[in-house]
Amino acid sequence: MGTSTHNFQRQMRRTAEDAGLILIMPPQLGLLGGFSTSLIPLAAFVAEQLPVVQIELLDLSEIVLLDVEERIRETLLSMSCSRLIVGITTTTASYQSALTVARAVKKLQPDAKVVLGGSHAGADAETVLRNHPEIVDYIVAGEGEKPLVDLLAHPEAVDIPGLAYLVGGHFVQQPPAPFLEQEELNRLPLTFRQSGVVGTPGKFGHVTYVSARGCPWRCAFCAVGCQRIRAKSVERVVKDVRELVGMGFSSIAIEDNLFAHSSAKTHVLCLALAALREGGLHFSWDCQTRVESLARPGMVSRMAKAGCEAVYIGVESLIPDHLRYLGKTTNPLKYLEQLEEVVVPNLLASSVDCYLNIQLGLPGETTDHHDLTLNMLEKLGTRAVQYGKVITIFPQLHVVYPGTVLFWEGLRKGRFSSNMFETFTEWEAHQEPVLTWLGDHFAHGTGGVPDGVLGPGILREGNYIVDSEVVLRITNCLTAMEKIRGLSVFRYSDYLVGRGTALKGKLAQARLSNSAAAAG
Repeated sequence: MGTSTHNFQRQMRRTAEDAGLILIMPPQLGLLGGFSTSLIPLAAFVAEQLPVVQIELLDLSEIVLLDVEERIRETLLSMSCSRLIVGITTTTASYQSALTVARAVKKLQPDAKVVLGGSHAGADAETVLRNHPEIVDYIVAGEGEKPLVDLLAHPEAVDIPGLAYLVGGHFVQQPPAPFLEQEELNRLPLTFRQSGVVGTPGKFGHVTYVSARGCPWRCAFCAVGCQRIRAKSVERVVKDVRELVGMGFSSIAIEDNLFAHSSAKTHVLCLALAALREGGLHFSWDCQTRVESLARPGMVSRMAKAGCEAVYIGVESLIPDHLRYLGKTTNPLKYLEQLEEVVVPNLLASSVDCYLNIQLGLPGETTDHHDLTLNMLEKLGTRAVQYGKVITIFPQLHVVYPGTVLFWEGLRKGRFSSNMFETFTEWEAHQEPVLTWLGDHFAHGTGGVPDGVLGPGILREGNYIVDSEVVLRITNCLTAMEKIRGLSVFRYSDYLVGRGTALKGKLAQARLSNSAAAAG
């Protein structure tokens, strides 16, 4: 490293002296439990680059909104800095909670700079800033590590990559910040001990672990696709797994957007994980991936030898027209054939459990669509019974998120307004029956606009009315799924924050024993 680089880093650190950073996970009551692992690498990266900055992580996920202000006050009292940045992560589901946190911060310390990040804020930056200029100063779009470092080191800069903000009423969005590459990802620790956060407990009794970022696909319903994948090295993943097991976590959820994106790299990784297990390290893992990845010859068997206990497959739909609408594949017939004739049989013949994510409630969905879905599921269930196994269905309600192809198309056609997520998330937060139904049956619980469930023709005006007939059809479809032999429909209610046994136990509902499956 050259002298000029050292001088630049020293200057950055001097500028950041007496600066503080609080990273906050907002309340998640009613949503799936699990601390946001994105905050740990943010804190760790800033600490590495700017060790003079005082950093605190504040997990508000399991508290009620009424307690937010008091918890923030306690944290502020512990800070001894003259310049403070508060970063709040938010999904569409937690957006209103994040705004509550931002209001509390500004009330208690008006000169603090509030930065919103996460999938919702980054995708809807201008709308968020224009609606909440008094409580939100900046938004980070994309990865937040480098923008936060720049903001702490150069507080007066106006050209920091990755930041969005308002200047004199004008919206400014800087170019994206550079991605973290493999060497930088390898340096990110699993924990941030400075704030006592020594683990990353995730949902369904598994510890969350991210080995790679990005996804090259461009599904119409997803806002985080169309990015090249950057992955930790195999050697670093092995080291991380050893550390997680040493911390007492033997069940690991690999939460990469797309596991097994590369056949060659996955082969090497699986060999390394298999060697760990053969050496006496006891652990298992699950992951989320695509039909196309699992259809590659030998992929399932390699993953099984490496300790994979289950795969969540983002199938999304069993209807060809719906697959095209969702941007899932350009060849839905081949896609469904691979699922039915290759992927599911290979999984059933292995020790890896098969979990299928299926969306319901698409616009224009009818009982005929449900019947076609149930017919396909009956075929898959019959195969499962033949193997003495069970396929678990993870229902998901179809929703529209900001930044997605579906949102931009709806905006262009006049179906949606640019302010839709502001009005909808505020309306939804006060609809207890709707929230209960969503949380009981679907993965996201809340978040996103379920345009197929809301009354047609009124979304643009911000009038939200649930179509009870559509809800009844979906409920009936779920009930019919539960009656199919060889299938298990996962219920989310026990894993929601503030309800049931969130974060406790194994994935009992999903991982049924073979003997119970055969008896069914």
